[in-house]
Amino acid sequence: MSLQLPEIHEERLPNGAEIVVARRPGVPLAAARVQIRAGAALDPPGRHGLALMVAVVARRGAGGRSGRALDDLVESRGAHLGANADEDAAMFSLTAPVEALPRLLGPLVDLARAPDLVPREFERLRRRELAALAHDADEPPLVADRAMLREAYAGHPYGHAVEGSVRHVAAMRRADAVGFHERHYGPALATLVLSGSLDVPAALEAGRRLLGRWKAAAETPPEWGSSGPISRRVVVVDKPDATQTQIRIASPGFERRSPDYFAASVANAVLGGGFTSRLVESIRVNRGLSYGVRSRFSMSRSAGLFVISSATKNESAGELVRVALDEVARFRDAGPSAEEVERATSYLAGLYPLSLETHEQWADRLADVRLYGYGLDEVRDYRERVRAVTASEAHAAGRRWFPADGLVVVAVGPARQVAPQLEPLGPLRVVPVRRVL
Repeated sequence: MSLQLPEIHEERLPNGAEIVVARRPGVPLAAARVQIRAGAALDPPGRHGLALMVAVVARRGAGGRSGRALDDLVESRGAHLGANADEDAAMFSLTAPVEALPRLLGPLVDLARAPDLVPREFERLRRRELAALAHDADEPPLVADRAMLREAYAGHPYGHAVEGSVRHVAAMRRADAVGFHERHYGPALATLVLSGSLDVPAALEAGRRLLGRWKAAAETPPEWGSSGPISRRVVVVDKPDATQTQIRIASPGFERRSPDYFAASVANAVLGGGFTSRLVESIRVNRGLSYGVRSRFSMSRSAGLFVISSATKNESAGELVRVALDEVARFRDAGPSAEEVERATSYLAGLYPLSLETHEQWADRLADVRLYGYGLDEVRDYRERVRAVTASEAHAAGRRWFPADGLVVVAVGPARQVAPQLEPLGPLRVVPVRRVL
């Protein structure tokens, strides 16, 4: 059964800005998003983390309003105003009672259009980010994820954490943030999404008025393309005090708009994307090697990764990796059974409506549609398209995207204990934690 889409209106302004309004009667709330294609992939050399810094500093003062004034404005109306960034985009978000939306849309748009990038706030947030990055050394899952990005995306614009690194953030100056905004923020890269119990003509008119006066030019981000093949290798991030080893196995994947999206999603659900998956059965249930293991496709606008994640006792790190790779090889060789595919498709189709229950979820999904370049038909027909995937199609997708040889294994744990277990898997090197952060 197809999902009922809300009433959706789309408009492109002469300056290139896009407006998307989704009318969803009912709860008298609204969600708004201003999305700018200016994510961490555009961080300049030596300044990784700058895209995120620009977004969070903008939240602390824009359009002549201080951060405190913005806080007072949104809190007095029972609203929430936020800012964030990922590898592809910066996102400014607003959730508010629908009657407060006309008063708050201008401040929301100003975060992207006219941030003050107050020097005092820039310095305060830069110091806060440095403290957070230093603390991350005590969080092995974060260390593993960042090391995995660096290794699997080596040399690619996606090959660093959105938060950046200690060395790069320490080197940032406000002038870097001002220059980034001038180069990469402009109306032609902006999308305003509104979702809720809205007066559509009024919402469109407000969008035209607020975005239409934005005249700045910005560089169009390139389409980065895939990260290319990976040669099999093992990286051990030495953390001598770790009592468990974090494991990541990564290989090249695909961009979000890939035609393989549905078949690969089903293949992944069988392998490691659900609680009854093969990886869970082999690693947790049968051998007790870990409390949790999962696989996933991490998809961005221009590229993606396939990732297996888990953690285990230090003495069983090698066994866990071997079991995981054996399950991958078994899937590539024989594929899934019809029963496994039926279970996986039912699971995915059943969960899907829960991801689109709120105005915020719809605003985020419609922003994704614009950013990643797939169609609304995928949103509407998701359950039918998932259920239509056959065992042979899932097998073919697994053979294309589950790794055979081109993969990187990242382990965060005591190298003295972990490295000997992983040496048989391929060329191995050991790096200290500080090199990752």
